[in-house]
Amino acid sequence: QGNLRKDQKGFTLLEFLIAVMVLSIGLLGMASLTGAMINFNRTAYNSTKAVTLAEDKMEELRNLSYQSLLDESTSDSDTESIFTRGWTLEFGEPDDGMTTITVTVTWTWKGTSKSIDIKSIVGR
Repeated sequence: QGNLRKDQKGFTLLEFLIAVMVLSIGLLGMASLTGAMINFNRTAYNSTKAVTLAEDKMEELRNLSYQSLLDESTSDSDTESIFTRGWTLEFGEPDDGMTTITVTVTWTWKGTSKSIDIKSIVGR
């Protein structure tokens, strides 16, 4: 300690406590932000998964011949995990020889029901 000058000082206890408090407030803010980011990522994942399920079923139905579509039931559904996928076929819509295909995927996330619909029209 012989090398210390009288004007050299370290941190006081009060300065240390203030620094710890500021750091704690920042870390708490980051923790809540992380929770929100996880929630947004899960919501985006669920929406993407629902669109993928809807598009897969739409492609499957669109790749059937028109006669095969006529042999299909006019509506049906299936379930995968938290998602329920349903589809309907409206023959003669919007005109004779045409069929409107509607695929709907629904799911519940944090107590809220969500859904997406995609539609396509196929002809003979």
